[in-house]
Amino acid sequence: MRARSLTETAFAYLVALAAILITLFPIYWMFNIALKNQRDAFAVPPKWSFTPIWEHFENVLSNRAYLEAFTNTIVVTLAGVLLALVMGVLCAYAMERFRFRGRGLFGVWLLLAYMLPEFLYIIPMYALYQQVGLYDTHFGLALVYQVHSLPFAIWMLRSFFRDVPQELDDSARIDGCGYWGILWRIYLPVTAPGIAATGILTAIWIWNELTIAQALTFARADTITVAVASFRGYAAVRWGEMAAASLLAIAPLLVFAVFAQRYIVKGLTLGSVKG
Repeated sequence: MRARSLTETAFAYLVALAAILITLFPIYWMFNIALKNQRDAFAVPPKWSFTPIWEHFENVLSNRAYLEAFTNTIVVTLAGVLLALVMGVLCAYAMERFRFRGRGLFGVWLLLAYMLPEFLYIIPMYALYQQVGLYDTHFGLALVYQVHSLPFAIWMLRSFFRDVPQELDDSARIDGCGYWGILWRIYLPVTAPGIAATGILTAIWIWNELTIAQALTFARADTITVAVASFRGYAAVRWGEMAAASLLAIAPLLVFAVFAQRYIVKGLTLGSVKG
């Protein structure tokens, strides 16, 4: 039995190691391309021994459009997460604690909206945004991101609110709390890890989104993903700069994930609040 347990443990570690290597290899290869010249980057067989160059990173960091896109992404991500959490908390609380006609149908509609391919609503949103002045604006981009992020936030938050014991509701009503008081004093503190996890996952999706940003921005509100794609020209692709720009774009997410990991795990295991 002990030998079998050791074998299973060793196999689990091997699978985990393989998953880590598969995940990190694309990042390693991008780093290789960013530190090589064009000829060495695509040499066959691969050139493992080379003199690293930092010219590609210097070109990216001196690119004003890229730095502006970086700032735009921070603004749009914060605005998008704020909108998703504020509206998501209110909708999830109403759907979970109130009984109203069409509640189930509304939940199905949210799920269908989340499953919609982005290209289905980009063209009508483009025409609408041109008319109302939201095209190529930070708020317009954050607003259209709610088509995906808001249904996701509502479904996530509903599962967290569902784990709050009904007895807490009843006790709060006996003590004279209204619906707003119950939400503010009970649901938000108890489900804070879940709300944080929802916000983190929403932020990651918004930061990495490309299709909507490329269609609904032109210059003023370009995001980091659009800026990375801009290194692909009509005549050639500047692979070194694109790899360097990609690494700089994902660096904040990697740092963010390291610090936010415990909140994600704690939020996704919020069911332990019962008891």
